[in-house]
Amino acid sequence: MAGFQITVNGKQLASVSNEELNILTVQIHGDVIGEELAAVDVYGGNYGNDEADTHLIWVNDHEIRSDDEVSIIFRESVETSHPGKTIKETHPESELKKEPRQSMNELFKSLAKQPQLREKFTFELDAPNTNTIHSSTGSDEYSFSFIAMWKWTQPDEARISLTSNSLGGIKKRTSGVKHAGFSLLYEQGVNFRVRT
Repeated sequence: MAGFQITVNGKQLASVSNEELNILTVQIHGDVIGEELAAVDVYGGNYGNDEADTHLIWVNDHEIRSDDEVSIIFRESVETSHPGKTIKETHPESELKKEPRQSMNELFKSLAKQPQLREKFTFELDAPNTNTIHSSTGSDEYSFSFIAMWKWTQPDEARISLTSNSLGGIKKRTSGVKHAGFSLLYEQGVNFRVRT
């Protein structure tokens, strides 16, 4: 089965097959207030089946430091390196927390008051059949998200997107700034680097 092979600085982090999944995602994300520059998550599942939905996590918040190179290859045939875990297995402590939830307005106000640890992010993205893409976030932007996603609706390709957004944009659910967007075919890959 097809899937993703993910390495960090040449060392394999995970490989995940899309067998029995209808969506598989690799996400690298970061924001201006977090102690970590960025983190990688690998997750997927079989969705749209109501109570029979599955959601599994293969990599959870693996820290990415400045100039680390994350490579993602979309393989036509790949074996899963280790079993995925459910949310309860990944975060067993979440069941112990019974604190009252903040409203969305309170949450965004709280985030806006947090001290910023970095002014912006700069990106380098090596993509197939093109020059290296260089980009950076604007001064008012809060976070970025780099996503490689496979969906059952387009089984022979994976979509790549790199976006960033302000807190206001996230609150209004706007799509933010699009820095890159393209498809990977079998055996094509990308290399992603982020720094401040």
